[in-house]
Amino acid sequence: MQDTAGIYEFVGIGEMAETLTHMLSLNLKQGMQSGGRQRADLGRVEQLVLQQARDYLSKVREGFMLSVRATQVTHPRELRYLLERVLTDWSQLSQELGLDTGAAGEESASSQAGAGLGMPTADHVLHVERVRYQLLAFGMAAVAMGYLPRLPAQQITFPHSYSDPPTYADIPVPSTPGEMLWRIEELEQMLWRLMSADMQELVQRQYGPLRRTYGFFEASAWLSQQEAERFGIKPQRRHVALL
Repeated sequence: MQDTAGIYEFVGIGEMAETLTHMLSLNLKQGMQSGGRQRADLGRVEQLVLQQARDYLSKVREGFMLSVRATQVTHPRELRYLLERVLTDWSQLSQELGLDTGAAGEESASSQAGAGLGMPTADHVLHVERVRYQLLAFGMAAVAMGYLPRLPAQQITFPHSYSDPPTYADIPVPSTPGEMLWRIEELEQMLWRLMSADMQELVQRQYGPLRRTYGFFEASAWLSQQEAERFGIKPQRRHVALL
């Protein structure tokens, strides 16, 4: 049951990413056609899609915080950066996950003891289920960032690509925990900017972060589609060339 739920969670993330990519592509093309005139306010559907994307990135950040280990960090500056960015948020994260050991510590002690003896408890099941999707979200994000430079040219739809054929090969793959966290924060910041800033202004002043954000969700959508087809959840997509 949990494996099936995880697969559909994976597919749901891909559908959100695909919807967001299509929405951004449409807005970018409209901005090009309008000659840079300021766009209208976001509609309710656009706001909902962006909110879903922000919720997903919140899970990605939490999954990263649960996954990162000090042994993965080799540079003192990077370790300090992670300590400031991650460990200072641990108390809030532990409360959200129900893992804090404050006043409720004594109350949960018996449950933990029962779990240690192999006895299922409601709290124990809840913890496993709630943490699981954060790790899934982070794992999917990490794979998407790793695959982004190799995304096939025919799958790239960013309207402001200046290479022929289009490519994301110049976007580096995060190789350290610090770089991964920096990319996650960049995605979060860009989604907030998309809520208020004019699209053409973002192209002119935030081209790199905008392109990396677009590419990240585009890669996420494509990878999810491939896996959904492999598991038989979605029919194989037919590619039709437009004349």
